[in-house]
Amino acid sequence: MNERYYYIDRLKFFLICLFIFHQSLIAFGGVGIWYYTSSDRFMGVGLIVVNTIKTIDLSFLASLFFLISAMFAHESYKRYGFKEFVKRRIKRLGVPLIIYALAVHPSIVFLVERTHGMTDKSWFPFVLEQLTTKFSFGPFWFVAALLVFELGYALYKLRGPKVESLMTDLWQQIAAFRTTLFVIGIGLLAFVIRLFSPAKATQPGIQWGVYPLYIGMFISGLIAQRNDWIHKLKIGFAFIWLLFAFICLPMLLLSVHFIEDWSVFTGGLNGQSLFFALWEPMLCVGMNFFLMSFFFRYFNSPSPKVIQLTNLSFLVFFLCPVVIVSLTMFFEPLSMPLFFKWLFTAVLSTAFSYLLAFLLYKIPFVRKIF
Repeated sequence: MNERYYYIDRLKFFLICLFIFHQSLIAFGGVGIWYYTSSDRFMGVGLIVVNTIKTIDLSFLASLFFLISAMFAHESYKRYGFKEFVKRRIKRLGVPLIIYALAVHPSIVFLVERTHGMTDKSWFPFVLEQLTTKFSFGPFWFVAALLVFELGYALYKLRGPKVESLMTDLWQQIAAFRTTLFVIGIGLLAFVIRLFSPAKATQPGIQWGVYPLYIGMFISGLIAQRNDWIHKLKIGFAFIWLLFAFICLPMLLLSVHFIEDWSVFTGGLNGQSLFFALWEPMLCVGMNFFLMSFFFRYFNSPSPKVIQLTNLSFLVFFLCPVVIVSLTMFFEPLSMPLFFKWLFTAVLSTAFSYLLAFLLYKIPFVRKIF
């Protein structure tokens, strides 16, 4: 990028805050994988609302991060070339990934289990057991996937066939149909993958059925940045896809309500799984197009404070799981409405994570890595 796109700074800050609020919902009973779930959790109508919000978030949140990352990867490779690009990606993504997977993730698990009397082991034996028998990236699965995507892109640029001009021409020729083809193609591929690996299956912490959407959005970001396509988006075009997706949403909710085994949506040779597989990229495209065009149109002015917050984003992502878990356990025994427990946890987790990141960012080593 020759110029700084200030709207990306604001959008990344918004997405990080949304991620923290999303994980806080899981901490209080929403469906999903997280380190610790409070004994005081959403039930009944509240749980339906929470899971609806989570389903919407899941359809676009990680995908939009991949799309934005691809935009920067394209420009970074142009600027630095293969060797320097790979070196920077390993330092920027690989080192934090190793630290998180080998130390932070098992330490959070240790904190939860030791606090609740689920283990009597000391820290080192517990961490060693986690790494050898229950290894997981935790929420840093995103960083692991992004590192693979970006290194794969670098190898393609170095050794792959030169089809940039073909892709550009094709992208322009099918402009009227490309989004529809993308949604249908990604949806069908996800449906087929979930026949063999249902969405609820993880190894380790990986749901393979969502990766067609992630890879598709990453590739779309590369192509879009090369052709400056993102900044030609119209909000009205995004509304069309959002309208289709939200019209289908009540059908999805009613189906879940009347079907006892909701897992039929997570995989299998059935209409519900196909419906969900097609609905997910539909909503993803609508939300991503809308957010990119909306922030570009209305929030593309410079702001030093926002730039500073953006520089802290990755470190906040690294730190926030510890903060969320700690605050969840702190608010759990307090006598107050559940909604406020969640709200205070989410808001304070955001504030404390940024404050902690701000303080740690003053350390040269931390600033160099993050």
